[in-house]
Amino acid sequence: MKKRVWIAVLLLAAAAAVLCFVLLRPGAKTAGTQILLDGEALSDPVLSPDSKDLRVILTLDGKEIANLPFEEAHTVKVIQENGDENSLVLTGDRVYMESANCEGQDCVKMEAVTRDNLETRVMFGMIICLPHRLSVEVR
Repeated sequence: MKKRVWIAVLLLAAAAAVLCFVLLRPGAKTAGTQILLDGEALSDPVLSPDSKDLRVILTLDGKEIANLPFEEAHTVKVIQENGDENSLVLTGDRVYMESANCEGQDCVKMEAVTRDNLETRVMFGMIICLPHRLSVEVR
């Protein structure tokens, strides 16, 4: 009986490793993704690279897809090839997920990130849309 349990555990571990490799490899799901900045296609993923202030970093499937200055006002829309969509708003003094077409809407319900709550909010400077594998970090 113990041998069967160990075989099942090893098979599950192998399946989990393969699944993680497929889902988390760089560029695995980001190739057909559109990033719109204020309605226009984002041509350069790093906007205002010389800014020494806080940055808003968007990551999809573990790959950085945009790096924006916190102090500028923008609307960012991430549209994935499979139809997943997120809309992020930067106001110049806060960042929040305006909308997402995921079921749970947890990312939309998260408190906005501001300079004042960056170190005290539950998720610190992070907003995460787990179903869409999208994370936003202010740092």
